[in-house]
Amino acid sequence: MLELHVWGPVFGVPSIDAECIAAITYLHNAARDTVQFRIVPSNDASVSPSGLLPALNHDGVWTSGYAAIVRYLSSKSLGDNLDGRLDAAQGADVAAFGAYLSVHASALLDLSLYVSAANWSAVTRPAYSTLLRFPLTWTVPTLIRAEAIQRVEHLGLAELDTDFDPHGGLHLTAGRDALPETLRKHLPGTSKHKNTVKEEMTPEQAVAIRLFSLTENCLATLEGLLSETGTQPPRFIPGQALTSLDCLAFGYLALMLKAPVPRAFLKDWVAEHAPRITLFVDDILANAIPSSDSTVWAAPPQRGYLHATRRVFDSVVRHTPVLGEHYAGEVRRRCEGKIVGIDQRSVSLATGLLFTGAAFSYVVYWYRNLAPFGARVQTWRSYKPVNSRLSQFGELGSMLDSVLGPVHPAASPIAAGAGTGGRIVDIDSEID
Repeated sequence: MLELHVWGPVFGVPSIDAECIAAITYLHNAARDTVQFRIVPSNDASVSPSGLLPALNHDGVWTSGYAAIVRYLSSKSLGDNLDGRLDAAQGADVAAFGAYLSVHASALLDLSLYVSAANWSAVTRPAYSTLLRFPLTWTVPTLIRAEAIQRVEHLGLAELDTDFDPHGGLHLTAGRDALPETLRKHLPGTSKHKNTVKEEMTPEQAVAIRLFSLTENCLATLEGLLSETGTQPPRFIPGQALTSLDCLAFGYLALMLKAPVPRAFLKDWVAEHAPRITLFVDDILANAIPSSDSTVWAAPPQRGYLHATRRVFDSVVRHTPVLGEHYAGEVRRRCEGKIVGIDQRSVSLATGLLFTGAAFSYVVYWYRNLAPFGARVQTWRSYKPVNSRLSQFGELGSMLDSVLGPVHPAASPIAAGAGTGGRIVDIDSEID
């Protein structure tokens, strides 16, 4: 029995994740009649040891990621190899174009659904809210968006987060009017300074030009790769039926075209310049994916708040620097080794973690009780007899005792003679 765990359907497409859509499409077209499978919209990446969806579970063996799932199905003869009819050159093209999609199409989709503040708040986050239950809606979508922003950080499109809002505080002229006139006249944009075209542009305009360039470079390339043979629908490998490359491309392009985002720069470009991409997506959407009422879809598992709380903890720990990598590796090791309960390694790790936490807490406590660095410290010590009582008055008494020294009261004549075993003697004396 094969179980494909994915993110659930949204926007009229099988999933909110491109690789999940690709895995669903591939499994639906490659699975044999003798192999039973079901698609589980678990919306839970923690079910997989790697913490990634899509994840294929075959009798307790987990495989995550679209490319790994395709290789596993082919190696175990669990389905038809959709790339088996290709020659060596076409197989190399599939690998190369798949890598191209994973880099460029993935970046465009991240920019559209996650980096864009308007698209995120209006469409993407509400979509995750329909798939997740409280309190996961507060943590999981935010972590997914943070990962997407980190993936496209190298593109230099951070200003897209404001969606070209003229009131976002990103214009070059922001705060100009608050400066004195003597300083303002030296700024770019004054009559004495001739600006270049780049200086005249606001960051939003520069981002728009950069974004259009990325969109055109990627989608124009994909439009050129698609070819139509006679009455057959467009495919990336000429004269061939559905391949793994077509499934992966469909995953990215379907979300680009079907997500009802307010900043639809990808959909607008495709509608104007890429008719074959539109035909490609519509054909696979109508003929090559399981319908929403198909029996291959399993009901989402119903779990309580305890499981949701555990998922929140799992998500936070996995995204913690350094600790997250060790935690994910330990979870993967236990799952692959089918370890249940507490073993010796778990006890050792727990003991080491407790010792480290205790040592760190002691260091923090010791540091917080240190005197400020550079401050003079005065310590008053009393060098006095044991029977001195000035120290009873606290630090002031100790200071006075050290300054004045020990106090020796004058001895009384009577007291002087009243020692142990002493006696009083009457003496007659004559005074001349």
